[in-house]
Amino acid sequence: MRESFFYGRTFINDADLNEQAERWVEGTANVRLHGTTDERPVDRFERDERQALHPLALVPYRRLGSQLSAEPSRPVLATTVQVQRRPLREYSEAVS
Repeated sequence: MRESFFYGRTFINDADLNEQAERWVEGTANVRLHGTTDERPVDRFERDERQALHPLALVPYRRLGSQLSAEPSRPVLATTVQVQRRPLREYSEAVS
């Protein structure tokens, strides 16, 4: 997607991007022959994958990482990272 769809594309907002992406997937990516499988992804999906899908759960799952109790969680403090700064010439000298 990154190289075939995103580069050079303009869009107004997320909804516009999603609509363009859906049209591209349906009209281009899923119907062309895949370089590795020599099959259209849509054909492979219908043949091998669709029957393996199950319906979504009727009740949403509890979010992973959610708190079991009503206690407010403590903020996580960000750790600082020390970065050593060097002039670029040191890198070129190391290569020579």
